[in-house]
Amino acid sequence: MDPSALRYIPNVITGLRLILVLPIAFSIFKENYIAAFLLFAISGLSDALDGFIARRYGWVSALGRLIDPLADKLMMMTTTLTLGLLGHFPEMLMVLIIVKDLTILAGVFPYTTLAGFPRIQPNLMGKWTTAAQIFLLASVLLNLGFPGTLPELFFNVFFWIVAIMTSFDGVIYLWLWTLRLIDDPRWKEST
Repeated sequence: MDPSALRYIPNVITGLRLILVLPIAFSIFKENYIAAFLLFAISGLSDALDGFIARRYGWVSALGRLIDPLADKLMMMTTTLTLGLLGHFPEMLMVLIIVKDLTILAGVFPYTTLAGFPRIQPNLMGKWTTAAQIFLLASVLLNLGFPGTLPELFFNVFFWIVAIMTSFDGVIYLWLWTLRLIDDPRWKEST
């Protein structure tokens, strides 16, 4: 094997994470919550693994910078939507998470059109919010697979925490991307 081919390992892992999105949703629809939880956990661990490998060995690529956040958003939105539609996740929180993520994804396209491809870099609040959302979704799946594992009070409190974090994160992203676009010389040249 050509050693230079190893630099594609993070992208392959991310591709596998993209492939897991449908089996996770299918497992939830079939009420096989233990399988959904395990697949979701594998997906989450693969996200950490591909990021670690890419940074550790310098195997960061333009494709990886694009598909990694896309895979994360797709996994989060699909799992949230599936759980919400089946009544296992508060509808308002489902809508909030999906609207925020779609807004972020939709914002990349106009930015790309107006100022070229953006350098996508999550902020600290975005990382915390994503971690909290992943933890919440994993907790819901775990509790569905093993009823009573977590008390109802945990979910009542954590749903609100995630809702507040998601709202705040959405406002931060909107503010930062607007400032970034205004300050971008490519945007200034096109206006």
